[in-house]
Amino acid sequence: MDCVTLDTLIENHEPVNLIDIRTKNEFREMHIPGARSLPFAELASSKGFLRYRPTIERVYIVSDDRGQASLATGILRASGHMNAMVIDGGMKAWIGQGFPVARNFTSLRLPNLLSAIAAVLAAVGIAFAVTKILVAAIILILVGAAALLLKVSLFAGATATELRTGNMSKVEPKRWRGIDVTITRPVHAC
Repeated sequence: MDCVTLDTLIENHEPVNLIDIRTKNEFREMHIPGARSLPFAELASSKGFLRYRPTIERVYIVSDDRGQASLATGILRASGHMNAMVIDGGMKAWIGQGFPVARNFTSLRLPNLLSAIAAVLAAVGIAFAVTKILVAAIILILVGAAALLLKVSLFAGATATELRTGNMSKVEPKRWRGIDVTITRPVHAC
């Protein structure tokens, strides 16, 4: 069958069973509207024979390789599709004559998408946890440093002896913070 006849069938909304035996990637890039992908490797596998019920419905095979298309029609005929036929010229002829093509845009499958979202959320959660720990550590360091500075400023003028004894000796004169202190005993009148 030629591409013009196939296009007429599609435009007239005739039931068309169109199988594209090119690879999944080639099918995703572009295919004839209404076609379904069944790569030749899957069709030729032993499971391929078991999937198809005998029918007299027409099946059209699309491929860029005429040899694979002929083998595919032989496989389908052997499994009961008596009206399997090749589209002459395949996708190259279809595109060359300017007929419409459909494209499947690459998208993430749902399980992969959910896994990716879970991984991103886990990474964000870990980042928030680390950030909270870092913020708490910085706050504790700043509070500790402030306490040390306050303690140092309170006891900056005191000498080591004064801090150790806590008072001045009453017997001998001392210099206390730059002031000469002499302790005298009061004189009694008795």
